[in-house]
Amino acid sequence: MKSAVNLRRIIKPVLALSMAALLLTPTSAIALTKFQGGPTTNLNPAGDTVHIALSNFPSTGGLYILECLRSASAGSLTASCDTAHQMWVSYAAGASASPIGDVALAVTGTVQGKTCGVDQCEIFLTYDHTKPTDRTEDQAINISFAGASVTVVKPTDVITAKINNAVISGSIPGTLGYHATLAISATSASGALVSIKSSTPDCTVTKSVITALKATGYCDFALSSPGSLSYQAVTSHYPFALTTGVQSIRTIAGSAKVGARYFMPAKSNFGNVVTYTTTTPDICSVTKTIVVGKKIGSCLISLTAPAQPALWGALASKVTLKIV
Repeated sequence: MKSAVNLRRIIKPVLALSMAALLLTPTSAIALTKFQGGPTTNLNPAGDTVHIALSNFPSTGGLYILECLRSASAGSLTASCDTAHQMWVSYAAGASASPIGDVALAVTGTVQGKTCGVDQCEIFLTYDHTKPTDRTEDQAINISFAGASVTVVKPTDVITAKINNAVISGSIPGTLGYHATLAISATSASGALVSIKSSTPDCTVTKSVITALKATGYCDFALSSPGSLSYQAVTSHYPFALTTGVQSIRTIAGSAKVGARYFMPAKSNFGNVVTYTTTTPDICSVTKTIVVGKKIGSCLISLTAPAQPALWGALASKVTLKIV
């Protein structure tokens, strides 16, 4: 009987320690936020920058992102991490970076007096002060550094991105309507070819043409240059706020002959049936999608189509068809 009591006394503290270890262990396998970016290898030990793009960011709370020793856990960040360069990533006012766009984390080859080398350091992500006990966003991304004798002497390449010949910003989000397409052109100071990828699943890229698959939230696009003999490689991030799509019809001809039938588009760009009416019945008649000119003049046509909530707006427009 006495041995059973002693056994229970031993088991209780062991279970408590096991639970504590679970609470302090990074859980990157279940973290919701997706980490993309780099570089994460061959970093300059004298100081370097890791450019991070985050997707699936939590809707409540923010994240702390900082460089740590791989021995760090959620309960020992102060003792095992570079808190001086810690990033607070949040939509909240006063945050050091927004989840939308480039999160530039400064890293160095020495953390808390220990040399990182190739297998000692990591980038650690965890919920901020608004959720201090929630471990579901804990994750660690291993990083490695080049030998201490290696120094970076090449300047970082510079990417210039444009839409319709207007330079776009990496810090101020642009706007992108649902199923709208925008062509991005980009050049680099090195002359190297710039590639573009979507950092988030709500937008796609095909031959430098970006398309939004949703009408709310944000998308981020990563433009990368491999650099050259004279420039270091670089990745720049460009955020876009997603908005409802603009419903329209294809461009129609400017004129039609008296007595001839002119067929208007039956559906909008989103596949909605379009309704047509005329405010000039003496000039033209409209039956469903067919316009017939009665006499020379300007045929004024109104067109409507319903909205799809949270995707695209209603169509309410007017066109003029010259009857000749």
